[in-house]
Parts: sequence; structure tokens; C-alpha cells
Amino acid sequence: MNKGKPIAFFDVDKTLCDCYSGFYTTIELMRRNIIKKRRILQALFYNTIGRLHINANVRRLYEIAVADMAGTHIDDILKIGRHTFDRHVKPTMFVEGMEEIEALRGQGYAVALLSSAPYMLIEIMQEFLRTDAAFSNGPVIENGILTRKVREPICYKEGKVQVARQYAEAQGLTLRDCKFYSDSISDLPLLSVVGHPVAVNPDYKLKREALRRRWPILQFRHRLGSRKP
Repeated sequence: MNKGKPIAFFDVDKTLCDCYSGFYTTIELMRRNIIKKRRILQALFYNTIGRLHINANVRRLYEIAVADMAGTHIDDILKIGRHTFDRHVKPTMFVEGMEEIEALRGQGYAVALLSSAPYMLIEIMQEFLRTDAAFSNGPVIENGILTRKVREPICYKEGKVQVARQYAEAQGLTLRDCKFYSDSISDLPLLSVVGHPVAVNPDYKLKREALRRRWPILQFRHRLGSRKP
């Protein structure tokens, strides 16, 4: 099998955007009564685990959310995802991250988003960034309708390794042919096995690990919403 383009994988929250997108997605779903109002605790949970880097039972988190959304048409969910992205997430996108993606394209890389954030939002971000692929978390969809089943593998920690490896192998590559950009120590499993790991705005633990392993460290600071016309 001929090799495809080398792949640059990007985490999303706090790597490409300066927010936790799952928080805003949960709030918007709650406002529309698609998920129960008590899920505000879930929204706060998204925010907390992002800030404190707590090991979360991500599977259970998605099982709860998917149960509320089951029976909804995917088109309706994607409309909410677009609204959430345009209103809350897009203004926080890092200009440097977008420039890095363009530079990688110029170097012959394929670009893929790899996030534990909700499918309904990451699909819209993929469209905005024009990436070659996007992997995220969400429900199994049957005949356009969301089911109660969570897609496997869960795109988090070791699950990201599995997803990235499957995609790379489908292109005739190994993970040694790939880059991965992330801010979080939770992504250490994948950062440790790709050929070219890059720490972006790293949390304390990841920065310490990146310095120890002599990985490149990038700082993305300028948000799209604050860029002067």
C-alpha cells in the first residue's frame, strides 16, 4: 500500500481554541430542553476537569448526555453545534493555531482534529478549518437519528491512540509518521508514541514532561475574536 501524506493531529480545547467547548455545547443543549436542566452540573464538570486535569469517567459522562439526546435528528443537533461554534467557540480560536495548520498544509501534511469534545461541534470546526478529518465523541447515528449508544472507541487518553493509529494505518502510515499537538497531560499516551509530539500552551505537568523529553513547546495567545480588522 502506498503511503499517504504524513498526518498532523490536533487536540482542540485549549490547543486550537481558548475554551472548553463541551461546556458551551451542554449549556446550549440545556437551553433548548434537549438535555435536562440538571445537566448544568455536567457542564460545570466539563469546565472543572479541563481546568484541574482530573481523570474523568468520560464514558459515563457521554452515556448520560447521549441518553438525553436520543431520538433527535442529526440535522437539528448540527444546527445547535453551528450556533455554539459561531457564538462561543470561534471567537476564541487561536490565530497561531490556524496559521500552523496552513503552514502544515504547505509542507504536505494532512490535518486531523482529535478531540474528546462533542461531535456536533467538532464537525463544524472541521468545516471551518477545512481539515482532512475529525475525530471526537458522540452517539451512534442510525438513519439520521441519534441513538443511546456511544461511539467506540472513546476519544480520550488511550482511546485517542487507538483512533489515531487506525486512521494512520488506513493511510499506509504508522504513528511515527505523525505529529500531535496538545496542551494537556491527559494526551501523554499519544504524545509519547507519535514521531513528532508538540506541546501547545501546556499545562504544568505536560510542560515539565515536554522539557524533560525535549519536545517543542509552542505558545498560542492571540484569539480570533480579538484580532483587529
